[in-house]
Amino acid sequence: MSKLFIMLIFAACILISCKSSNTNNAAKPLIIAADTAVLKYQCPMKCQGDTAYSTQGKCPICTMVLVKK
Repeated sequence: MSKLFIMLIFAACILISCKSSNTNNAAKPLIIAADTAVLKYQCPMKCQGDTAYSTQGKCPICTMVLVKK
């Protein structure tokens, strides 16, 4: 029972961190159309679904480093 409780708390923390707003005023990566990009970068947590970016940077939602798709 305690392992299940710990896993639920961990999952809740991850979901909350992805839903929190970004307070960092850094430049946001450029969102691009799916058919025009050669390299695409996405958030590993899929905070914005299948949103892809043309440049590597940080996710504007959870601030995780974007990875190549």
